[in-house]
Amino acid sequence: MRKTPIPEDVITPALRDGDTATVRQWAWRALHAVVPGRLAAPAVRHPLEFTCLPLHRHGDSGLCLHVWPQDEETVSPVVHAHSWDLWSYVVCGTVFNQVVTVRDDPERPAHRLYEARSVGRVDEIRATQRLVACTPQASEEIPAGRIYRLPSGVFHRSGHRGLTATIVLGEHHEGRKNLVVGPLDAAPRPDQPRVACPPHEVRTLVQLILDHKS
Repeated sequence: MRKTPIPEDVITPALRDGDTATVRQWAWRALHAVVPGRLAAPAVRHPLEFTCLPLHRHGDSGLCLHVWPQDEETVSPVVHAHSWDLWSYVVCGTVFNQVVTVRDDPERPAHRLYEARSVGRVDEIRATQRLVACTPQASEEIPAGRIYRLPSGVFHRSGHRGLTATIVLGEHHEGRKNLVVGPLDAAPRPDQPRVACPPHEVRTLVQLILDHKS
């Protein structure tokens, strides 16, 4: 009997290779199969205002469904860089991504870098000694059906338009840190909790996405 493919076998190489047809087929099948109590880890509301449903985890890589249920257009003011490489397939809605050039500038700094560390369900925000200046680049608009990649260490800010969902593959880079651009003299925000999302909310979010397709 042929072994049933697991996410690592199908979705990971498809996302890396830009194979949107395979990713699309897998994504909708996975949505129909979501059972809140059988996720790879509990679903949480992220401080960046999306809900994260972990689908698969293995070593330093993870596959998640990110959902922004709000209908309005929103762009986060938080400029940050991940410690992991990201590949993301937009299932529905529209994602905005703006890369920001961040350079060390101790003589005439406009911002300070802060390290964000996940401890359990809390993101701890700690000031570093790096003083920087920032230059925003052009914003990219990624519609449903497209894959985009964001390498680790690249500063950016993101947003969405309408009900938006993405399948995200993250692969951690050893030695990289999650960094946030903030004010010179104070942390940009207090430590941020990741609030657990109850099963009925998970079901509602998944159904919203499925209804959006029909």
